[in-house]
Amino acid sequence: MPDRNGTRFAAIAVLLGGIMAAAAPALAAAPQQGGVLRVAVPQLPAVADPVVTTLGTNWLTAANVCEGLFGLDNNWQPQPMLAQSYRYDDKAATLTVTLRPGIRFHSGAPLTPADVVASLARYMHSAGTGAVLHALVSDISESGADAVVLKLNGPTGVVPGLLTLTPAVIMSRAALAGASATTPVKTLDCTGPYQLSEYAPDRQAVLTRFAGYQSRSEPSSGEAGAKHAYADRIVLLPQAEPSVRRDGLITGSVDVATTLPFDFYDALKRNAGTEPVVVKNTQSLTVVFNTKEGPAANPLLRQAIYHALDPNVLMLAAVGDPAFYTLDPSWVPDPNSVWHTDAGAEGFGKPDLALARKLLAQSGYHGQKLRWLASKDFYQEHYLPALTAQQQLAAIGINIDLQVMPVATYIQMRSNPANFDMFSSFLPTYVDPVVIPYLNQTYPGFWSDPAKEALVQKLAATTDAKARVAIWTELQVMIYQQMPYIKFGTESALAGERKGTVGLATSPVATEDFYNVAPPPAS
Repeated sequence: MPDRNGTRFAAIAVLLGGIMAAAAPALAAAPQQGGVLRVAVPQLPAVADPVVTTLGTNWLTAANVCEGLFGLDNNWQPQPMLAQSYRYDDKAATLTVTLRPGIRFHSGAPLTPADVVASLARYMHSAGTGAVLHALVSDISESGADAVVLKLNGPTGVVPGLLTLTPAVIMSRAALAGASATTPVKTLDCTGPYQLSEYAPDRQAVLTRFAGYQSRSEPSSGEAGAKHAYADRIVLLPQAEPSVRRDGLITGSVDVATTLPFDFYDALKRNAGTEPVVVKNTQSLTVVFNTKEGPAANPLLRQAIYHALDPNVLMLAAVGDPAFYTLDPSWVPDPNSVWHTDAGAEGFGKPDLALARKLLAQSGYHGQKLRWLASKDFYQEHYLPALTAQQQLAAIGINIDLQVMPVATYIQMRSNPANFDMFSSFLPTYVDPVVIPYLNQTYPGFWSDPAKEALVQKLAATTDAKARVAIWTELQVMIYQQMPYIKFGTESALAGERKGTVGLATSPVATEDFYNVAPPPAS
């Protein structure tokens, strides 16, 4: 799911000697290499190639076996990964990226500038964030034996951040033969710590440690820095039912289970062999309005809905426990991100029914049904808040027709503005607000406003970090004025692990990255 520039590496701990070391408690043993890490996930997509889909949940396999020129650290800042260094020219007309030496693909072929050019050219012709890169970069070319040059359409601070995203990973030219932005590669020939040795999406994906991996030396931080590949193999097991993933942990048939409902927290905590793992500030729960046509195209109606809703009740319905959510108005939900702000949200979390009724009367709304789409595949994030909102809005005379459907139908329905008035959604932290999909006027909801478009373009074209934050602040204020979408709050995420598992991420940057995770010792 966009940024970030500069260097931030975690401090290296200093080991004290002599008497102080003798008096200090023993340090925990480093994770041991070996074993199989078994990870239960809700699903595996039909193909592992991340370029052919804009749905981030389909990027899991590639995120663990592939790498890009840059990687995100825990503060959502881009750090060099396959890049050795990078620089802009004096006029910020080009960005030159020098590659790390000695990097090889899983096939054994060396990483060359030609591989980078081919990979990024394909990404630029893909939907979603690839199209953003295409708008910012007019050409990518080789420069000598170890560098590529990106010719920019104008000054911009966005490109390194875009190149941290999973669809921007670098694959070998050989693997890309016959592939396109819509035709998947036959194999992921990448440079990451694991290589894909089996992919059966209805059964499992098997990732095997890549003996030729060249790790960075900096401390691990999010998706940046060192990658350790402790397990001999990582096996991703698609298990659609959350209860099956939970039971697998308890019985010991899996070591990690992702995407669990918070109802399971106590059971995992009580069980002698398992631990719950909470990742805070993972995503905003939202509703997106059809601003193109229908009753919700009227901003007064959208504002009335905003002031009528009690987000604390909505989040409680979705999550079940206040310990697992915050009433945070920022449209960039992780406080560790430089983009996190409460600008424009003075009334957030404080329903005002009198104001809601006044705005409703001004809007001219007369009880028409508002079609609210939700996917049953996202029961907690979609259905439960929508059901609660339906009840709250009925109290002031707003008639919600809640339509619940499988995710494939939901995606198809929301693409046509004639099919809906609003839909449930969720939004994680993005590397840069420029790539937040909600801001794109072609995204379902279709928010088009000349002032908004000008601010987005200005944000993309500005290189000064402080100035960019100020522009994003203006954009968030505009969001809270026009209400093209409403945020309810920020949700945490719950995973589970077998005791003895080491290294499972608790940062929302890297919740589905397993290369730094060591499985429990064999019993």
